[in-house]
Amino acid sequence: MRKRRVTLRDLADHLDINTSTVSRALSDKSKVMISPEVVERVRKAAADMGYTQNAAAYALKVGSTKTVGMIIPDLMNPVFPPIIRGIQSVLDQYGYTAFLAYSQNNQGVAHTEVEKLISRGVDGIIYAAAFRTDNVVDLCKQHGVPLVLVNRVVDRGDVDSVKVDDSLGISMAVDHLLELNHRNIGFIAGPQNISVSYIRLRAFMQTMAEHGLKVEPHRIVEAHALSETAGEDAMSLFLKKNPDASAVIASNDLIALGCLTALTQFGYTCPERMSVVGFNNMPYLDWFATPLTTVSIPHFRMGERSAELLLKQIKPDKAEFHEEVLLKPRLIIRKSTVALVPGKNRSKASRVS
Repeated sequence: MRKRRVTLRDLADHLDINTSTVSRALSDKSKVMISPEVVERVRKAAADMGYTQNAAAYALKVGSTKTVGMIIPDLMNPVFPPIIRGIQSVLDQYGYTAFLAYSQNNQGVAHTEVEKLISRGVDGIIYAAAFRTDNVVDLCKQHGVPLVLVNRVVDRGDVDSVKVDDSLGISMAVDHLLELNHRNIGFIAGPQNISVSYIRLRAFMQTMAEHGLKVEPHRIVEAHALSETAGEDAMSLFLKKNPDASAVIASNDLIALGCLTALTQFGYTCPERMSVVGFNNMPYLDWFATPLTTVSIPHFRMGERSAELLLKQIKPDKAEFHEEVLLKPRLIIRKSTVALVPGKNRSKASRVS
């Protein structure tokens, strides 16, 4: 038989005091209104009797469910767990519970999941799956639900966001390859309807131009997704178009791993024949046979800052202006990049056809 939930009335009857006194004693805000001795008695009784706060009743009383929704694009992408941990570390401090959903990189799925979260009465949403034009933003605004974008952003500038300086990260990657004497550098871009992919591609073209290097159209191939399989397909096409290339930058690490697979299939070695740079520094990259040089983003800090921004929005006296937090990346140099030595790196035959 299911055990009956212990209520405030049960505690009050047990202690022979008013329910209002019990309620005040259990609240960190109102406990100062009664004596420390009574607070101690009430809290000890609550612990002994197994009392837990009724979340639904609390929500009706204060107009807050103390819950937050999180939407990520892909549960299998190792970039997002550290971001989620950062979010949770902040929410835990303020007694919030998080509901996690994922969009499968599909805007329709994201819209449906956000509708579910809104129907649950979440106090706000952290959205890591945004497209450059995204109706989820309109949905949240329509319902007055606080929203923070993390990692990805929309083209419109009226939403709080936390992102990394993608342009700086790509500039670091290009400069690194140029210092290694590479000039025929390619770029495997991500889908251009996603902000990080769009920004990183344009940063590549701009940085190359700043160094007086023209980027021919065949040096750029767009992957159909931010995935390893998509990276493999795009790199295979790139190799057929660019037999003279000596280095490539991928829009993210999953695409970069697909590039490494394609190199093997075409008889290339990395980094001797082709240097590869990724972006994100997802976990365990240094465990691979060829540890990947990549641009590292502060995943955990991104999560923390997005949660902090959301909690500021949830406050009744929230600011009217919107905040954009831009975090600095770092270049992590590993073994997938090497200096280009004329006549040496290209000495091994390849099976490009």
